[in-house]
Amino acid sequence: MHVLHLTWEYPPLVYGGIGRHVPALAAAQAARGDRVTVVTQRPEGAPAQDMQAGVTVIRVDPDGPFPYHLPSLLTWVGALDARIGNAACEVADVDVVHAHDWVVGRAGATAANTHGVPLIATIHATEAGRHSGWLPDVVSRSVHLVEQWLVDDADAVIVCSAAMADEVERAHNTPARKISVIPNGIDPGERPAPGELAESLLQGHPRITFVGRLEWEKGVFTAVQAMPAVLARYPDARLRMVGTGSQQEALHAAILDAGVAASVDLLGHVDEQTLADVYASSDVVIAPSSYEPFGIVALEAAAAGIPLVVGDTGGLAEFVTEPRGRRHRPNHPDELAGQILAALADPVDTARRRDAASAALAEYSWARIAGRTDEVYARTGRGAPPPRRLAAPPNPVL
Repeated sequence: MHVLHLTWEYPPLVYGGIGRHVPALAAAQAARGDRVTVVTQRPEGAPAQDMQAGVTVIRVDPDGPFPYHLPSLLTWVGALDARIGNAACEVADVDVVHAHDWVVGRAGATAANTHGVPLIATIHATEAGRHSGWLPDVVSRSVHLVEQWLVDDADAVIVCSAAMADEVERAHNTPARKISVIPNGIDPGERPAPGELAESLLQGHPRITFVGRLEWEKGVFTAVQAMPAVLARYPDARLRMVGTGSQQEALHAAILDAGVAASVDLLGHVDEQTLADVYASSDVVIAPSSYEPFGIVALEAAAAGIPLVVGDTGGLAEFVTEPRGRRHRPNHPDELAGQILAALADPVDTARRRDAASAALAEYSWARIAGRTDEVYARTGRGAPPPRRLAAPPNPVL
């Protein structure tokens, strides 16, 4: 089977979870014997084509002169989408097209129609979900409509959690029979082992770690607002925040307002080896998201053997059940602080939960996920899309 993945991020260009999900899935499919090609955007300095882990990667330049920022986002996406679609149509002997999220929605439909093969869409998140059910402006409404086109045109839709299946079904009136739930994955043995830990990573105790994009829905402000209560019990505690995002400047201000600047480290983007070292030096990993389709950070923390405290939402709540960690209501920093303190106060119970989370990882191997994804391909044929829905979406959507 020749699988053609379309994605707007792929190493060395990684914005978030898609840029980690797609290469892992593609490599696992190649290891199964599939022929796998990826078409993605080309960052400066990257080759136009190369081979990674048995996967052919074709990169196209974004179509200038449109800058990648909010005022011209839709124009930028449309131009990139067209370029990815053109390149995808030139790939030979394709058996299935797999489009990852709305940015490559038109490219996916164009390529599937050109090759006469099924279109599979993975919806990694919805625009309405990111905004607590609302579409607050013209950009959000436009993104939502492109998502609608993609799920309508797709012959099958894949999501990463039961929560996301419900969300897509409600947001886009997608029939449940069209949706398959296949989680994100992890292969602990293939992740870098911790090295000799830098002194900077051993400062303070306890060490609380956040890994993710610095965005409101990831709970970054909740994490900062929880710190005064943690510091009242543990004056030497440190919060390390790994990642970048649009809320970085606002987060700086929130840290100053909370009076915790001396106890918070913003580490920015780090490489995989440094990330392994950060996890290894942690006492607790937190993921206080208010919206989280899956939450791969939970798998990473479990693989590193670090206790988890997460927001009670989406895919996080599905993996971090009561035996595997602790949960709190999203946007409640007092509850987050309480669960952090509870984890630190009872090391025996915390170790039991940590070990249960680690033991569950066998269900999340990429080989298993690749097999389930190929099963979706095998049972899906190309059909005619339903009539286009032209009505404006309701607000709120969810």
